[in-house]
Amino acid sequence: MKTLQKLCTAIVLSIFSLSVHAQTDSITIKGHLKNMDNQTVGIVLRNEQGQTISAKTVANQGSFSLKMPKQDIPVVASLYTSLNRSLNAKVGENNYGAPAPNLDLFIYNKDLNINGDIWLLQFAEVNGDVENNALTAYRKLVNPYEVRNYIIYRDLFEAKYHEKQLKESEAQLEKELSVGSSKIRDIQKDFVRKNPDVLATVYLLSRMQNYYTAQDYQDIWNKVSEKYKNHPLATGIKSYLKKVSSTPAGSPAINFERKDKDGNLVNLANYKGRVVLLDFWGSWCGPCRASHPHLKELYKKYHSKGFEIIAVAHERGNTVEEAKKSWLNAIAEDGINWTHILNKDGIEKQDIVKDYNVMAFPTKILIDKEGKILLRISASATDDIDRALEKIYGF
Repeated sequence: MKTLQKLCTAIVLSIFSLSVHAQTDSITIKGHLKNMDNQTVGIVLRNEQGQTISAKTVANQGSFSLKMPKQDIPVVASLYTSLNRSLNAKVGENNYGAPAPNLDLFIYNKDLNINGDIWLLQFAEVNGDVENNALTAYRKLVNPYEVRNYIIYRDLFEAKYHEKQLKESEAQLEKELSVGSSKIRDIQKDFVRKNPDVLATVYLLSRMQNYYTAQDYQDIWNKVSEKYKNHPLATGIKSYLKKVSSTPAGSPAINFERKDKDGNLVNLANYKGRVVLLDFWGSWCGPCRASHPHLKELYKKYHSKGFEIIAVAHERGNTVEEAKKSWLNAIAEDGINWTHILNKDGIEKQDIVKDYNVMAFPTKILIDKEGKILLRISASATDDIDRALEKIYGF
């Protein structure tokens, strides 16, 4: 009888222990989203071991509560709802649209509280631990511009595909978008500079390569605390820096020889004594072609002083002939009258895109009169090239 009592007691204690363990190994995420009725709310993450973990519940008049397992390190998670906020339109046989952005947050080892508006879910506040508090502090700084830009994008989409009238002209809205994007970029760069010890900085830097020259990106990464230098979010940062390290500032530009679109031989080594901008682009690349008007201004301003642009096109045609057709059409359409070479035409001898480790388009590399790299930048989100040319030419 005593043996049976001991066995029952052991079982009860075991069950109690498992129950306590299960509770202490999870965190509670509570929240309230305005304008939400009884939609589903869910959270999904991929943990350090690569496993997908998720939970969902039905909100009660906008309020919800979820449990997620604690994580050994802070892990990026996504909070979503069943409300359809996507942009969708059908024009003829074509469907156009964009998915609704979800809310990014960190899941770690403390309970969290979320507050926001379901229609602007991606801008909600998340508080409860150091890492989410820091990300929310950043969002408070940037949200006035982020929200306005999001609304402008939405309004422009709906006007274009649903024949709606806009109060402002498209030109005015696009100008406001540009100003807002510039503000967002400045706030991000200021935040990561002032907050080297938080995961939010690594999270932001992992998507900010286009905001810096390669050297400036390396410099800001060097100042980030060692605390999260080996976090999974840092993997892409380190991979990018390793690849661009083949063309650091101050190193000799990698030489190449190729015929231009008119059949003239182009040898980069022969351009010593002139400042050269290598522009890696493609006819299919919207941001590349959007940068052409500004490049035309720079070329007009500095070409007589010795400034040259060599555009290296990366085209997607299956054959050289197909690639040439789209390449030459884009040059004519954009009216870009500098030196043009096609990477595919002669790629068997030298792949210029590969030699320069170009991972994104456009990538622009500025080379000084001695044939050494001054700076490298992807996209056109900064004025680093402008400032470098002003310094060289004195105006």
